[in-house]
Amino acid sequence: MISIKLYDPETDKVNYYEQRKINFGKIKKILDFNKDIEEKSARLRILEDKLTNGVVLTKSEEKEFVNLSGENEVGMLEPMIDIVVDLFNNPNVTKEAIYNGLDLQDGVETLRNIMSSAMGGVNKDNSKK
Repeated sequence: MISIKLYDPETDKVNYYEQRKINFGKIKKILDFNKDIEEKSARLRILEDKLTNGVVLTKSEEKEFVNLSGENEVGMLEPMIDIVVDLFNNPNVTKEAIYNGLDLQDGVETLRNIMSSAMGGVNKDNSKK
């Protein structure tokens, strides 16, 4: 079971939504997302190691490094929201509702926790600390 609390600025209330059953087929989206994040994080670490060791990056590596460096949280936000909306299968849990209803301080963590709960509570940290 997954749940989310979303603030509704129109009513000034917090609404609670839960999804008791999640179709097994939805796990593929989460696994694909996790794989993509892990691959990008690994590639970024490789490029960072090269720089740390004084290796000059090629132009394409420089461009990739800049793209990957700026993509961490920003690049994963949109796909995470898409997955969460899909998991809930509720017309009230929309992208707009999530953007307006989650708190800035813990919004990303909330999305991660929902995805983890959907996979049976497996908590795998895919972010670079």
